[in-house]
Amino acid sequence: MAGFDYIIIGAGSAGCVLADRLSLNGKFQVLLVEAGPSDDHFWLRVPLGYGMTFDDSRVNWRYHTIAETGLGNRQLYWPRGRVLGGSSSINALVYHYGQPADYDDWAASGNPGWDYHSIKPIYDSFEDIIRADEELPKIGKLSVSDVSDEYHPLKSHFFLMANCLAPFFSATYFVVL
Repeated sequence: MAGFDYIIIGAGSAGCVLADRLSLNGKFQVLLVEAGPSDDHFWLRVPLGYGMTFDDSRVNWRYHTIAETGLGNRQLYWPRGRVLGGSSSINALVYHYGQPADYDDWAASGNPGWDYHSIKPIYDSFEDIIRADEELPKIGKLSVSDVSDEYHPLKSHFFLMANCLAPFFSATYFVVL
């Protein structure tokens, strides 16, 4: 049996990237172990497929949280990917990183280098933002489609309303694109 320099458990986004980076130069032998099946599945390739994988034990661990006192001791359903690609394979093909204020709050809480100004270049380094009138994505980058021009016109009113109410409920704000 072959020996391995590294064994990575879980072929989600982080596990796959780590295995790729460790084995890239051919110096290390890496074993990547995933409990679930391949991601070669129709419902994992289309945005509406999330509804079909939401409760599918073949590709979803179907976890529940512990009882939450702030929610009347209810347990919340917590879908997690059990498939090559992990939870990124069952996320309805939606990609979003935090609001700038969230990163700035982390830095203000004693985490230097986590402010939005410092983090944004990292995202820029691996994202390839694709707009309708642009060329094909670059190989090796995360292709992110900007579909903001396709949003329904009511979205601006919804986000404005949500931002007005947000201070009463949480620190989360919405960005109008």
